[in-house]
Amino acid sequence: MSGNMHTKMIAILMKIASIMLVLGMFATAVAYAETPGEQKDQLIEAQESFQDSQEKFHDAKDRFESERSLQNTEELKEALRNFLNHTIEYTIKRLETLQIQAEGPEENGLAPFIISDNIDDYIGQLEDMRDDVAAAETEEDFNAVIKEIRDTWQHVDLESRYFIEGTLNNKVDVFNNRSDSIAIRIQAEIDRLDEVGEDTKDLKKLLDDYEKALNASHDDVTELFDNHNGFNDEGELQNAGEARAFLADASSKMRSSYNMRETNSLLRQIFEELKEHRPGSVSLSSTGALAAQGNGKATISGNLDIKINAKDGILIIKDYDEDAVIEIEGKGIKEMLDDGTIKYEGFDGSATIKGSSITVVITGDNIELNAEGTGSAVLRGHGSYNANGNQNMWAEQVRARITAQVQSQFSEEHRVQQQNNSESGNQTKTRNQTHTPKS
Repeated sequence: MSGNMHTKMIAILMKIASIMLVLGMFATAVAYAETPGEQKDQLIEAQESFQDSQEKFHDAKDRFESERSLQNTEELKEALRNFLNHTIEYTIKRLETLQIQAEGPEENGLAPFIISDNIDDYIGQLEDMRDDVAAAETEEDFNAVIKEIRDTWQHVDLESRYFIEGTLNNKVDVFNNRSDSIAIRIQAEIDRLDEVGEDTKDLKKLLDDYEKALNASHDDVTELFDNHNGFNDEGELQNAGEARAFLADASSKMRSSYNMRETNSLLRQIFEELKEHRPGSVSLSSTGALAAQGNGKATISGNLDIKINAKDGILIIKDYDEDAVIEIEGKGIKEMLDDGTIKYEGFDGSATIKGSSITVVITGDNIELNAEGTGSAVLRGHGSYNANGNQNMWAEQVRARITAQVQSQFSEEHRVQQQNNSESGNQTKTRNQTHTPKS
């Protein structure tokens, strides 16, 4: 085999290597999306076939480089042809996957552009390339096909990255807009507390930190996506160098500014602080104690030791870890609900409940409640309580407080990256002992 032919084949191999690199970048971008079951199976099959053809191509390349015979040259050409066909098939499957995942953002207005139209064009171009691969025989033929695939992949890679990161940026915009609404509600609550002479210094500091976390560098990121250097308004690649610079800059700023975990942590701290100013809401630490008396409804949850007395009420007990020790004395009709909850109708007596993860609700008159441990309580009706040494009154049952509205909205809209930092005791589980109420 002539040295000139060997040089030409080596040049083709170098271009193949660049195609592999671009495909790897594209695979990383598309991997952000979750893939539906059937489509995932097809994608895995296409990927395995692509990898198999890649290995066979490398084997043929090694044989060619060790012995530059005519037979090895023909085998390398066929291995190259097979590899290119499977590369096209794998790329089409990845594009179809991205197209499915793009439907949601495109329908709900979060997409920076309609990528589905671009994908249809690229799938059509890739399908047409199959005929070119089948007909390729000379160096010029393979070079033309490789250049076309490489150019298409470059467009697909950069445009898909723009779509994914632009969608994420728009989601954060929605998050921030809703968070601004919550901040306004919290500020209104702080103003109300100021009017009645409450100390709101810590609340104001937390709200200020929360608003700063929301707005950190966000305007810079938004401006980048508004300009979308390297792409036109339809998301089509115009200048690869400018596009890469834009995406690298946007990705870097997004990583540094979009800390939803921090904003949610601050919001939880704000709610905890608001509880301290909110009648009827109690937080208990490991050394905390609650003593309450009144008429109405008391709900208490956590790792607790609880003693209750009440008249003509309803007592509900939920034991999540199934380790509670329950002792009941008095009157009441016991009912076991499907989820394991214990309910006493017409409860008139006393109860002692101890467990590592329990929720107890008592509704009735002349309620006397004492609790120790870690957890939280809500007291609504008419009465008084002493929690952690602080005296306060039960919240009115008919009063709809703004903090409850704010927390409800947070629960629905801000579950992104929310962590459950529940403290669960490592106590040895004991048998649930329930005594039948005396009739």
